[in-house]
Amino acid sequence: MDLHKTKFYLDKLNREYTRMSKDPDTIVRIDVDIMASYVRELYDAILSDMVAAAPKHEVTHQRKAVPMKPALSEEPPAPVPAEPIAPPPPPVFEPAAPPPPPVIEEKPAPAAPPVELAPQPQPVVASQSTEPTPPGMEVLFEEKQAKELSDKLSELPIADLKKAIALNDRLLLTRELFAGDGQAFETAIAVLNGYTHFGDAKTYLVDSCVIRYGWLDKKRVEEAKTFIRLIRRRYK
Repeated sequence: MDLHKTKFYLDKLNREYTRMSKDPDTIVRIDVDIMASYVRELYDAILSDMVAAAPKHEVTHQRKAVPMKPALSEEPPAPVPAEPIAPPPPPVFEPAAPPPPPVIEEKPAPAAPPVELAPQPQPVVASQSTEPTPPGMEVLFEEKQAKELSDKLSELPIADLKKAIALNDRLLLTRELFAGDGQAFETAIAVLNGYTHFGDAKTYLVDSCVIRYGWLDKKRVEEAKTFIRLIRRRYK
């Protein structure tokens, strides 16, 4: 009987056993299955060697190999289903108390600043000039009675001397009656517009314009008379 094959499988079985015995706590199902397969191979090898060694006439029948059942291993216990955990009840939120209304401190209203009244312009007191016209100047201030319709229209009252004098006439009067001094003409018009009576305007013209600018000159008399008639309409 040749036991060479039997020894080969026996060595494999011993090596597997040695490996498993070093750490028995880590043996798993596949290790048990490998060990069982080595046992089957060893059994088949021994049976094969016995059949080969027996005389042929003595061998009446071969023993049918009975497959070995795999070694039973401890099955891991079936997991115990955990009892379902009831979900916690939903939290109940209590409405928060409304915040107290803000305390508004009423500040006293600031005292109104004293109202400064603008100085009221003093009305120009209409003065009735009783002073006689200086000699030689009465020709400039004489007033003729308007008879023709055109003369009556030319005597209608005007509210503003500056607006009543056209630009061309303003240039002419500045050149003829104020020696070409435009600022002097504008000043005279502003002063005359501020009076409410012709007597004040006449006094101003006599003191500031007639002698100063030579309105009694023959070349300027007619132009001066026309200008004074226009001024007189401001106070009607």
